[in-house]
Amino acid sequence: MSAHLEANLRALAAADPDRAVRVLAAAPLAALPVASRTGAPTLEVDGVLLHNRHDPVREATRWAQAQVERLAAARATTAVVLGFGLGYHVEALAAAWEGRIVVVEPDDALLRTALAARDLRGLFGRATLAPEPLSPEAIDAWVPVAILAHAPSLLREGAGLRAARERIAGRTVLRERRLRVLVVSAVTGGSYPMAQYCGRAIQELGHEVAVLDLAPFAGGLHAIPTFSPKRPARRALQESFTRFLGSGVVATAEALEPDLVLALAQAPLDPTTLADLRARGFLTALWFVEDHRLFEYWREVAPHYDHVFAIQQGPFLDEAQRLTNGRAGYLPCAADPQVHRPLVLTAAERAELGAPVGFVGAGYFNRRIAFRPLLELGLKIWGTEWDGGGQVEAAVQRAGARISTEDSVRIFNATDVNLNLHSSTYVDGVDPRGDFVNPRTFELAAAGAFQLVDRRTLLPPLLVPETEVVTFTEARELPELVRWWLAHPEERARVAAAGRARVLGAHTYRHRMETLLETVCARDVERLQARPHAETVGDVAAAEGDTPLGRLLAELPPAVPFKLDDVVGAILRREGDLSDAESTLMFLQQFDDMFVREHRT
Repeated sequence: MSAHLEANLRALAAADPDRAVRVLAAAPLAALPVASRTGAPTLEVDGVLLHNRHDPVREATRWAQAQVERLAAARATTAVVLGFGLGYHVEALAAAWEGRIVVVEPDDALLRTALAARDLRGLFGRATLAPEPLSPEAIDAWVPVAILAHAPSLLREGAGLRAARERIAGRTVLRERRLRVLVVSAVTGGSYPMAQYCGRAIQELGHEVAVLDLAPFAGGLHAIPTFSPKRPARRALQESFTRFLGSGVVATAEALEPDLVLALAQAPLDPTTLADLRARGFLTALWFVEDHRLFEYWREVAPHYDHVFAIQQGPFLDEAQRLTNGRAGYLPCAADPQVHRPLVLTAAERAELGAPVGFVGAGYFNRRIAFRPLLELGLKIWGTEWDGGGQVEAAVQRAGARISTEDSVRIFNATDVNLNLHSSTYVDGVDPRGDFVNPRTFELAAAGAFQLVDRRTLLPPLLVPETEVVTFTEARELPELVRWWLAHPEERARVAAAGRARVLGAHTYRHRMETLLETVCARDVERLQARPHAETVGDVAAAEGDTPLGRLLAELPPAVPFKLDDVVGAILRREGDLSDAESTLMFLQQFDDMFVREHRT
């Protein structure tokens, strides 16, 4: 270990011991620093020159001078620098500006290389590294903030630093503004319940939300084939029905005046409806929680949304970004802990719903084939579309009736080994192209249930295979896997507990909606700020200044609406004794509730 690296790591450890351990454990970059013309080291990584070849110190000084002007204009107390490089620009900023400096640098290998190249001991007493991953609490502590990009780092690391910039910018906007969101459900299908989960999560985040539940129109949609057996006629009728529902969405938006209209996959928003919403000034976003290979309508509607979020990556997401001018992003599925949770079941429930091995879902072709060898292991199948399934029909419960969400969660809890085989219409086992992770994976984990899930390329960053969830690569592995895990209940419980902890910590709808809203706010901050909004605690605190009311409100979340009930609610969520001013507000709220509100309404 070089002398620079050892000394720098000691300095970093004094401020951030966990990060110092990570940096020490990282392998250094293959690229090595080289001397510039002035003798100071510079570095080229992945084809990107991070600092000037002639005089990196002079270049950094010029950068810092320009940033100081930005910081003054923004009245920022914290400068968040995107990218560490070899630290020249951070040092220059520290010398030119007295405020707090936080550096976002996700690459521990780069940090190790930088710490080995230069003496940076003095810098860690002046600047801190942002936590990885970024937490909402950390971002909130930086306000008011200015985001300063080190352009070469942004060019080299790309998506990671851009995502951090969006998260910080979006979080900053959301801290000052309470959004009004209209969530539009599908009429039916797998994405339908997700609208309610999204709505509840957005409300938990402190925003105003309305969910437009279109399930009452499912009967009309299913009845369309009764008009004609001809496909062209039925297609025309379906388009007319979709347009009718779209008109209803527009009417609802006009009544509610939302800042954002969020549609789940298969919500009835066609290009005409989306154009109507845009003409009225509403921001729109689509969460496409479907397989793009099976539901190709996304190409038609994606260009008409302001934002598109999808559960797949690769060429599909690249194409979506092209169609939306870069406003498409990856947003995997999730679970709702209020719904998908461990349950205490009665003996009767366990007798009816429990099984050594079970599956909840539709009878797709690959499942009918893959589950045959499991019949002798006590398999129970719950769900629809199993007619004509051959041998496995004997395991279907309740005559193939649709299973409610509530009963599904009971089944997850009652079953020893839950099967989770992603659907396919063209293979007889595991889809070799499997990429996205279905909602069931997160729902089972959140319920504390043990599952066997087919391996997906996007799974490892979300849940650690064989630690937080158990995977299989071919259907023929299932009988042996099921037997082994049935014989090892303690190991099942360990994996299930680890999976539940991971989902609760990173993969709930609250996490997803937080990311979605932060992204929308970061990219459309000017449009959102131009929209009228109700007065908030932050607005009044700024106007009041150093008055008793202003000081009280300044201690509350600024996005709280300036309404008596909301202010008192925010006060009650705080810890510690009540001040005289807080007690007075609570008395006024109680007096209003008991004697005034009824007459006012």
